Amino acid sequence: MLILNTLTILLQIIVVGFVSILSMNIVRQFTSVARKMAVLAPAIFVNHGGGPMPLLGDEVHAGLTKFLRDDVQKHINLKEWKAIILVTAHWEESQVTISSGKHHDLYFDYYGFPPESYKYKYDAPGDPETAQRVHNALKDAGIPSKLDSQRGWDHGVFVPMMLINPEANIPIIQISVLENQDPKQHYEIGKVLQQFRKEGIAILGSGMSYHNMREFRYGRYKDAAVNKEFDDYLTKVCTAENESERKAGLLAWRDQPGASEAHPPRAAEHFMPLVVIAGAGGSKPAERIFNWDMSGAFRLSSYIWKGE
Repeated sequence: MLILNTLTILLQIIVVGFVSILSMNIVRQFTSVARKMAVLAPAIFVNHGGGPMPLLGDEVHAGLTKFLRDDVQKHINLKEWKAIILVTAHWEESQVTISSGKHHDLYFDYYGFPPESYKYKYDAPGDPETAQRVHNALKDAGIPSKLDSQRGWDHGVFVPMMLINPEANIPIIQISVLENQDPKQHYEIGKVLQQFRKEGIAILGSGMSYHNMREFRYGRYKDAAVNKEFDDYLTKVCTAENESERKAGLLAWRDQPGASEAHPPRAAEHFMPLVVIAGAGGSKPAERIFNWDMSGAFRLSSYIWKGE
């Protein structure tokens, strides 16, 4: 009887173990199939404006606010997005750093604004699993990176996302830019991130196509965009039919007329997200989906890549 009971217990253990292994394999297969069946998500670059101003109803930002809240929806389908890898201009590190918590509080990295702008909530979940996979993918490509489960989401994340997706129901993985502001390295980061688009994970860059704080504050505005020549160059290279032309143009961006006025030396952090997104754009050209002159003087452009 003892032997029979022992055999029965062993048989139960074997059955439970077999079922567990089978279940795990089914889950893995289902996850793999789901990823393969996912709709190709876009790589998109948006301008996030000055601090919380797009959320405060600032008239100077009216055109940008309308685009983020309403017009961008014409070019994307949030219901198809499984997650968002968001590259923010407001997080510079010596190596790529990836938010990896299940939840991140907001980091109000601006000063001197109305009290209500420090009470915003944006409770989209984090995605530790995808964060780890991004970390691994960068490592496999020889790009140093690290995980950070503590840093909050800065306004490069929550300002555009509160307008683009107020329901806050899509997981977000926040990614830093590099403090060296090297365009080649940022483009290569984008190339690594491109693979996640095939799983329905959007790659979103949040920066500014023009960002000169001195001009914003003290410039004497004219009736025409001060950065038209540089903006035209950006559109030319981002919408180029040949990816090699796009890459070469962005790697040489600093040598172009108007580049230093648009993004002063050692202050190109707001340009780097665009370079990353261009790297994640695949072989097809971008479409310019936003072109607007803030204060009638500073031309801002946004781009989207939808093809592989």
